[in-house]
Amino acid sequence: MQTIKDPVLEPYHIARDNHGWTVYETVTPQAANLEEGSEGKDYIKPICHPGSFMNCLKAVAKQQHYNSQSEFNTLEEYITSYTQVFNKIEQTFNTIDL
Repeated sequence: MQTIKDPVLEPYHIARDNHGWTVYETVTPQAANLEEGSEGKDYIKPICHPGSFMNCLKAVAKQQHYNSQSEFNTLEEYITSYTQVFNKIEQTFNTIDL
C-alpha cells in the first residue's frame, strides 16, 4: 500500500492499494470518552474511497472545511471558506500535472 501523509492534509491521509484510493482520518479519542485509567490511542478511520487522486484532495478539503467552522451567514461565505481550504491543499501539489 502506498500512503501519502503531508502536514497540509492532517488529520487526514491518502492511501492507494490494488483496489483504489482511500482517504483516512487519524482520530484521537477524547478524554471524556475513555475508561478510567485508559490511555486512549489514536486510530485510523476510513472516510471515503474516491476514484482519483484529485477527488481524494477534494474529499480532504471538504472534511477539513467541515471541521473548520460550524456556522456561515451566507452561501458566498461558505463557498469562499471551502475554496480557501482547497486552494491551500492544491498549492502544495501545484507542481504535479494532474
